[in-house]
Amino acid sequence: MRRLYPLCERLAGSNVPLIVEGETGTGKEVLAESLHDQGPRAREPFTVFDCTAVPPNLVEAALFGHERGAFTGATELRQGVFEQAHGGTLLIDEIGDLELELQAKLLRAIERSEIRRIGGKQWIRVDVRIIAATRRNLDEEVAAGRFRDDLFYRLAVARLELPPLRARTGDIRLLASHFWNRLAGSKVPIADDFVAQLESYSWPGNVRELQNTVARRVVLGDLMGGEAIAPPSSRSLRSTTPLEVVPNPKPPPRTQSDPGDVIADVIACGLPLPRARERVLEAFERRYVKHLVDKHRGNVARAAAASGVALRYFQVLRARTKRREEET
Repeated sequence: MRRLYPLCERLAGSNVPLIVEGETGTGKEVLAESLHDQGPRAREPFTVFDCTAVPPNLVEAALFGHERGAFTGATELRQGVFEQAHGGTLLIDEIGDLELELQAKLLRAIERSEIRRIGGKQWIRVDVRIIAATRRNLDEEVAAGRFRDDLFYRLAVARLELPPLRARTGDIRLLASHFWNRLAGSKVPIADDFVAQLESYSWPGNVRELQNTVARRVVLGDLMGGEAIAPPSSRSLRSTTPLEVVPNPKPPPRTQSDPGDVIADVIACGLPLPRARERVLEAFERRYVKHLVDKHRGNVARAAAASGVALRYFQVLRARTKRREEET
């Protein structure tokens, strides 16, 4: 990471296109936003477009915008992310998942610095710095014909690869302490035995997984027993002993205001371990998000800042918890 810092400082002051590569959870969006904040466009918009978050048939409209009446449901003119980012930086996240047809249109927009809304007749000049991020190996994608070589070379003026957390275990204590202080405050220091467990884990979800694990420890505390929590979905990827959820052997007595021991309730349902652990995580996310939003009187931006995650990811968590509540 220290070898990357001088390069990042140089890139922050430039306007050249950049590809940021790395596994999911390594902090690609955080790095892109930091480069924007430290550069000459810092006062202008930083706009994020996630290629995996928009249905394929709506990606073009999301990128370039559309005129009123351009298609069914287009009841008003809407700007795309290129126009929204005018003067600033546009991060195109997971660009490796963009369909080939749209890659050609994206290349034209980048090369000519102009876009045309769907249903529009006029070309619109845009001034944006492009940063592309991907978890995929674009060299392999180009070789396989899944990613256009001309778009790749246009974007790869500079490339940065963020190393996975398992390759920089010396950062785990620093990062865990940072997240702990943001979430729990500095009055109660993070426990050494907890940090030791974190340092013995392989972190397939990288820094994002570490941050969520620290957050769960802050919220659940003794309910986690002597172990930490790791989501079950990536169990097959782990190379070390997984960090399991265990019930507190001596749970505190319930009160009328206590919603109950979630772990005990889940265990009583007799579910398989992966599903049971998922239920516990769902309950934690729901309470955690609600607690922060209530604490900050409905200000989602402040709640996201307090959680230590990007606003966009916090909004995803909030929407997911609302959806689960509606389903139940």
